[in-house]
Amino acid sequence: MAIDAGWPGTLYEYARSLKTIGCSLENVAWVVLTHFHMDHAGLVSEFMERGVTCFVLEGQIESIDAMEKTIEKNDKTYRRIDKTKLRQIRSTESKAMFEAIGIDCEAVPIDYHSPDSMIFLLPDGEVVIGDLPPEGQMMPDDKKFLEAWQKIRNLGGRKIFPSHANVFDLKDSADHA
Repeated sequence: MAIDAGWPGTLYEYARSLKTIGCSLENVAWVVLTHFHMDHAGLVSEFMERGVTCFVLEGQIESIDAMEKTIEKNDKTYRRIDKTKLRQIRSTESKAMFEAIGIDCEAVPIDYHSPDSMIFLLPDGEVVIGDLPPEGQMMPDDKKFLEAWQKIRNLGGRKIFPSHANVFDLKDSADHA
């Protein structure tokens, strides 16, 4: 399973990146998305054309049109997502659904970056966060930001995998008081 589907028009770069971690695009059967912005979901149509099942969680499908409108302003070759081929699931059902396909993962809505943002909880406290900025990079009075990080702590998050930064360990709440 892949989390996020890259920029539009970058399928070959995406495939090359997978090779650097010992994987190939042919081995990706499923994809989930942290949110529908063009740098996270731009290849969904191309993935589906290759037989990849693309899961969309509640609240995400409503964000597709805005993303595609933005992409189409600059990329006339972009192929729109056939929403009827997306596999829709609720985050509350995600753990059982992922377990049924052999993946230890759970999707959890997170109210921060965009209305459709999800984080993905993996074993041993690993969390894929999408575009939630690391602590210390936002104003200390940003209540939504602080609540998002507290939610991740409450869910047992320890090792954080952001989309646009290096992996880091989440410090205890006491370190941020």
